[in-house]
Amino acid sequence: MKIKLEVRNEKYKEIEEIFISLGIEIDDDADFILTEKNHFSDYICCRKNEDICHVLVSDIIYIESMGHDINLHTIDETYRVKNRLWQLEKSLNPEYFLRISNSVIIAKKKVKKIKAALSQKFILTLDGGSNVDVTRSYYYIFKNEFGI
Repeated sequence: MKIKLEVRNEKYKEIEEIFISLGIEIDDDADFILTEKNHFSDYICCRKNEDICHVLVSDIIYIESMGHDINLHTIDETYRVKNRLWQLEKSLNPEYFLRISNSVIIAKKKVKKIKAALSQKFILTLDGGSNVDVTRSYYYIFKNEFGI
C-alpha cells in the first residue's frame, strides 16, 4: 500500500518512519492521503508532462478546473494536479488563497487589477497577465475579502 503524507516538516520524518516500519510506502503519487489537521501545504505535488514536480505554494498564481483536469499556474509553467479542486482548497491557507468561482482558486497577493463587470462579476488580472472571472456566487465573498 502507498500513501501520501501532508504534514508539517517537523513531523514528516517521524510519521514516515512509522509507516515504513509497518510496510506502507510513502509516495507523492499515492491514492491515499494522510493530512494533518489545520496544516497548510508548503508545496503541491504536480505533473509536468510525465515528470512529478513539487511546486512551492508561494509560486502559485491560480489553480483552475477544466472538466476533470486541474491545472496549476505559475509565472513560468502550467502543471497538472491529481487532486480535486476542493481538496486543494482545503490544503491551501485561506489567508493567502481565495476561491472565486466553482472552477478557480487565486493567490490573493497575485491580483494586479480588479475590473468590475456587469451582473455582479469582477474580472481579475493576475501576475503574468492571466485574466480570471469572479462569478456571481463568489461576488460578495470576494468583495468582503478585498475590502471593496
